[in-house]
Amino acid sequence: MNITVDNLSGKFLIAAPGLNDPHFSRTVILICDHTEDGAFGLVINRVLMNSFRPLLDSFDIKSSVIDLPVYYGGPVKPEQGYVLYSPIYERYVSIKISEKIALTASREILQDIANGKGPRNFMFSLGFAGWDANQLEEEIMFDSWIIAPFETSIIFSTPVNERWACAARLAGIDFNRFVSWSGNA
Repeated sequence: MNITVDNLSGKFLIAAPGLNDPHFSRTVILICDHTEDGAFGLVINRVLMNSFRPLLDSFDIKSSVIDLPVYYGGPVKPEQGYVLYSPIYERYVSIKISEKIALTASREILQDIANGKGPRNFMFSLGFAGWDANQLEEEIMFDSWIIAPFETSIIFSTPVNERWACAARLAGIDFNRFVSWSGNA
């Protein structure tokens, strides 16, 4: 079945309250790329580790002047690191998601961040969320996801535990007033 959904690159996907998948329950995902072949994004509201320091050796970094949390980007390739950052620097090989944010898997950006010389805003995560062709479209059709516009402040300024509700408000939804109906007819 072919389902047509506008390109969701640069949009938020918010897990609907009824989505019970342990990987995605109450998550917000920034869609980084969406084509007819599938979609790819990062969960932006789940911290995997409170400190980046135990991973320094894994990324060939000797020391870091800062510490940062490590986010759970999704269940696919959990050993791969990704950095969402803003403003966009041409210095790193990146996917430009929008005019305000880019994504890179460059080790160079991690070294720059560790040295205190990286971009002003950044978020480091391990793994990603991925969908095959038409898979995401079907999940949207079955009301697993709510689509919302992208806002950088959700990623870089909003506390992690508030991102799900704040992103939903961008779509005009207040989960405090949300009612999920089920029953027998």
